[in-house]
Amino acid sequence: MEGGEEKKVSSDPFAEPSRVLRERDPWEIAETAGVVFEDGRFRLPVYRWEVLISHPDLDFEGPAFLTSYVMRLLSLIYLSKARAKPLAQQWIPYRELKDGLFYVKSFQETVEERLLSRFSGDLEGLRRSALALGGRVVEQGDLGVVIPTFPRLPLLVILWRGDEEFPSSARILFDRSADTYLNAFELRMLSGELTGHLLKVADGRLELPD
Repeated sequence: MEGGEEKKVSSDPFAEPSRVLRERDPWEIAETAGVVFEDGRFRLPVYRWEVLISHPDLDFEGPAFLTSYVMRLLSLIYLSKARAKPLAQQWIPYRELKDGLFYVKSFQETVEERLLSRFSGDLEGLRRSALALGGRVVEQGDLGVVIPTFPRLPLLVILWRGDEEFPSSARILFDRSADTYLNAFELRMLSGELTGHLLKVADGRLELPD
């Protein structure tokens, strides 16, 4: 390369989604992401709240637990990748996502096993926590709850109590369209954030805003 210098790749994970968002038309972003853009800000629904993100500054305003480092990063990635693909209305396990097999062991250990450890004997605690975040109960397993994360990324959490033949288990399922918005690694991050929020609400360690 000119001057004998190697091109440096940014180690800042915010750099690329921020660049994309600043270069794209904000009204186009809003349409493809399923959000509202008004008064120079995106109104991004997360669970049952809204996070406000200014454009082009990309400053955040919203509940503290939804504007953490990881949630801010995922919010920007979601907005930057959005392509208005509708829900497929078909639930699939993590391993069926593109590249999901590569991360499935980590996903099971850091997400599903955490859910199982906390809620296998406390289905009511999971139900209350999910409803508090804006989820709804569905007829799946011994308890199934669909929780809206970002506008086109609902997650289905299912718990089975188990019996003499089958052990208890916990699963998180995704709409088949999910990996067109976030990749498998990013969906693992999102699922980990959701799991942490569910546990903190159930244990009284997260006071939710009205």
